[in-house]
Amino acid sequence: MNSRGFSLVEVLLSVALFALVVTALAGGLIYGQQSTALAGARARAAALVDEGLEAVRNIRDANFSNLTDGTYGLTTTGNQWNLSGASDTTDIFTRQIVISTVDTKRKNVTATVSWQQNPQRTGQVQVVTYLTNWKVAGGGGPPTTCNDYCISLGSYIAGTCRKGVPQCAANGETVENGGNSLCQQAEGGTCCCLP
Repeated sequence: MNSRGFSLVEVLLSVALFALVVTALAGGLIYGQQSTALAGARARAAALVDEGLEAVRNIRDANFSNLTDGTYGLTTTGNQWNLSGASDTTDIFTRQIVISTVDTKRKNVTATVSWQQNPQRTGQVQVVTYLTNWKVAGGGGPPTTCNDYCISLGSYIAGTCRKGVPQCAANGETVENGGNSLCQQAEGGTCCCLP
């Protein structure tokens, strides 16, 4: 019987090949876990950005004048969103809302969420949108009330439907006939604007 043993070179080659395969599999597993964690963090940051933009829309809907230029964080008080401080923090994520004026009826809103991915790298998700004062003419649709019509003219703070011109004058208001069609007959047919 003739038996041949493994030579030292064959043993070393086998060990090196095995180590290479194990290293590749371990590296792939670790890289896959890191990628999954980073993707999860990015998805959560995107959700926080969306939440921030929706919160600012909610603040805008309450009153467009609440959107003053600056850098803010968000808080809630009594189930109502508020702009507060320079940023807000949720777990590892820091959110900033930057508001700037485009013109009298539009604001530019930038929501940014950043976090530390690892000691060498930070992650960031940023979305920019424009918010319009939709309650005034040219802000997203025509006025539907005398009040909206007066405000849309730019030189009045409010408008009211009255029974006639004498009632407008008695209340220190100016008649704006362009808004008369927005007054129902039960309210009176004259749109009176308050300077």
